Amino acid sequence: FTTLLYTIKFEEMLIHTGDLQPFCQLYPDLKKSVTEEITAFLVQRRCSETCALDTLISSQTDLPAGIPKENINLQVKLFISEKTTQEEINTAVDSVLEELKDLSQLDQLFISTADKTDKDLLLKCWPWLEELVRRGKVKHLGLSDPKCQTIQPLIESCTIWPKSIQLFFRCENLSDTCIDLLKLANYYKIRVTIHRDELQCLKELCNSLHESAGVRCSKSWLAKYTMFDAKRKVILKKGYIVEVDES
Repeated sequence: FTTLLYTIKFEEMLIHTGDLQPFCQLYPDLKKSVTEEITAFLVQRRCSETCALDTLISSQTDLPAGIPKENINLQVKLFISEKTTQEEINTAVDSVLEELKDLSQLDQLFISTADKTDKDLLLKCWPWLEELVRRGKVKHLGLSDPKCQTIQPLIESCTIWPKSIQLFFRCENLSDTCIDLLKLANYYKIRVTIHRDELQCLKELCNSLHESAGVRCSKSWLAKYTMFDAKRKVILKKGYIVEVDES
């Protein structure tokens, strides 16, 4: 059965959604945004009077059967704010690895900030991320929707460069700014991919969870993990870990 796993930590709790792939298949009308997926899941969990939903959503932490471990790619996007601490980043990474016990390392860790122009936040937290790479918990670092004015100072000051950049793709996004970003990424040999995570800031998620599910989540961080079959390029599992503020 799927359960929300509550890990008590002082005055806070970590909510693990488990694998949401089957849940999203049950509700094809979902826009698949971060906020809508998490909110819909928590609302359904609270409203469900039977275990029907539980039996359809697997929270097993085992790797999918028949897929060699070396073919598994584990990607995590960490949404952070100016309140995020090094301890919280470590907690987020450790929580994902504890959830997926057969894996000991994240292949990619993408960082997403609410203010995409806030270079000071990236410069502050990047050494913490580099430490995770040195400790072997993360293989590669990446950025989600950065701006040119944040990449350049980061490249000049960091010791471990971002390996990849995620861009939210829309036709209207093909502006001169986007073109300049692609040119900068090409110059530094940074891989560019696209994503569909429509979450501008953690405040948006917090408001939705509070209004719809009665949950007060922390505005410090949110982790989204996605497990891929690297050969077939398909998603095997995806889920979220949310910190709930009980204070």
